[in-house]
Amino acid sequence: MRKLSCRVGAGAVTGFPSYRLGAEMMRAPWLRMSRAGPGAGGGGGSRGSVLILWVCIRFCAASPGGSAWAEHYGTKSKYEGLSGSPLHPSVWLAPANCTVLQVNALIRHGTRYPTRKNVPHMMEIHQLIRKQGDPGNSLVRALAGWHMWYNERMDGNLHRQGVSDMVKLAKRLAARFPTLFAARSYKENRVKFLTSSKHRCVNSTKSFIQGLESSLNLSEQAGGQWEVNDGLLRFFDHCQKFINLVENNQTAMHQVEIFKKGPEMERVMSNMAKKLGISPENITTNMVEATFYLCIYEFILKGVVSPWCDLLDKDDVEVLEYLGDLKQYWKRSYGYKINGLSSYQLFQDIFQYLDQTIEESERNQPISHTAVLRFGHAETLLPVLTLMGYFKDDRPLLANNFEEQRNRKFRSGRIAPFAANLILVLYQCNEAQGLGEKYKLQLFLNEKPLPFPHSGNLVANYEEVKNCYQHLIEALKFSNVCDDSSSFHFILFLFLFLLLLFVVCY
Repeated sequence: MRKLSCRVGAGAVTGFPSYRLGAEMMRAPWLRMSRAGPGAGGGGGSRGSVLILWVCIRFCAASPGGSAWAEHYGTKSKYEGLSGSPLHPSVWLAPANCTVLQVNALIRHGTRYPTRKNVPHMMEIHQLIRKQGDPGNSLVRALAGWHMWYNERMDGNLHRQGVSDMVKLAKRLAARFPTLFAARSYKENRVKFLTSSKHRCVNSTKSFIQGLESSLNLSEQAGGQWEVNDGLLRFFDHCQKFINLVENNQTAMHQVEIFKKGPEMERVMSNMAKKLGISPENITTNMVEATFYLCIYEFILKGVVSPWCDLLDKDDVEVLEYLGDLKQYWKRSYGYKINGLSSYQLFQDIFQYLDQTIEESERNQPISHTAVLRFGHAETLLPVLTLMGYFKDDRPLLANNFEEQRNRKFRSGRIAPFAANLILVLYQCNEAQGLGEKYKLQLFLNEKPLPFPHSGNLVANYEEVKNCYQHLIEALKFSNVCDDSSSFHFILFLFLFLLLLFVVCY
């Protein structure tokens, strides 16, 4: 199958327009020349031919201005498409009279396969179409002939595209900061790697190391040691207050559930049902989301715009993007205060390495870690950016303000696509007026300059940034951030109640 050719620019990926096959074309004699083996649901030859024809026609009819709506794919967005054209090298230049000391990064794992929870819903909508779809509909025949190749064993494994994401990122960083990623520093283990225990993160770390070693022309692994630290990179699994107030709270996603039953989602389901010739009552929101994921994964993993995308119009995709953003907003970002605060230990860890580097520089000691690279999840990155005050809209994302939030700042796909990265670059500057101006900091999100929220500047004095976040950095003030005393109070109340009941009865 021919690969999709993308024109990258302005943060969007161009693809192909929707294309419908007329009945007269489906009856063309040359269509019957192609014969495939029997499919799982029967009709193998014709279904295979219809799918082949569908794809061929879409590629031939594609126009340069068409769109696969990839800018609306949320946290499942493809990094290379959304990161835009490569930045001019001058963007990464150190400030005047400054020398780079350390790169301190938080990196999301690369492109992955669907997770185990998504696959059953994908199978469900595929089977529904094969059993109840209008057989006279060319789109239905194309979808019925499509091979369901996703399975639960994939369960979020790193895809080869994800390996490429990490290898390329490593090579770009090594080229931009050659003194920090020098072979000697690497061999002396001054490039530190930390990762979540999830295989997609561990394999992303390995792939990054592979890219770095290739860039350094190391014939065999000379360093590449990594540390698994779920306490830092999967803090959401260890923060009891977050678990109680959000993760295990059935009402925490109230806005999401309302939106699923709202008029926007009803229109999406009705539109999809009409295209399939299926009663809307037989289509669930899980099936609609699964359809969206099938469209996305075929695009990001195989580089094609599949017939699944034709079940959705651009308006539908924008609604589904908002549904995904609602989930991220209320579970990982500004929806609840604990979402951002739950990442406080990771936030402190970042500044502890920066502080250590400055202390060593002041003492004229060798820098212990020229680079600190952490590999986690979208769920790792979003709370940290929330804690720092980024991408906060004037009004919260709600079930009833979809139209109002069309131009929202909080777009999870632009913030945390696959392979997303937050990079802090620390510099030592000569001719500074004092210690406060001697060390400076730059931020990059997805390799693009990120202004500091307190000033809007692209470069800031380190002391100024640290003062801004001092209340988040001081460990003593946050020693009980994740402690949830509500469980203890409930158990105490229950004990006292039972004790009182025992006294009264006996």
